[in-house]
Amino acid sequence: MNAWFRRLLLILTIGGGFVGITVTIQFFLHANKAIAYIVAVAFLGLYAYGIFVGFKLSEGSVPLRHLRLYFALQVPLISSPLITYRFCSGLQATVAIIQQGFRWDWRLGSAWQFVIHSSAPWGVGINLVALAIVFLLNSRLAVAPKMSRALTEPSAPANR
Repeated sequence: MNAWFRRLLLILTIGGGFVGITVTIQFFLHANKAIAYIVAVAFLGLYAYGIFVGFKLSEGSVPLRHLRLYFALQVPLISSPLITYRFCSGLQATVAIIQQGFRWDWRLGSAWQFVIHSSAPWGVGINLVALAIVFLLNSRLAVAPKMSRALTEPSAPANR
């Protein structure tokens, strides 16, 4: 995996996960219904999953399947009076077609939104950052380049 891409993923998974946990813990202070606590615990779990995946990546293994899942969950933005969903960890740049027209939004940090039966307008959107990462995780950039055996093994000491 490309070193800079790995570093970006580490920042977005571990850093974004810790920011997301902090934001979600603050939500607990204002929640007043059991369903709100259940939803918040679910998003705490998602951010903890991101931290776990980031730690696995930092240890040298490349958990591609887990990374793809974590960032795929960040791609959609769904807005409707029935259900609203948005999840981002670390960085987002979203374009959306909402009832009022074309919208865009960007955010450095983590955020989530899950609402059932609200007054939200109809619309859909895509987090371009997460979509680009999922695309790159499916490309050759995510695969470690093959090195020749001569480059990976230490040379034998010279006999004198």
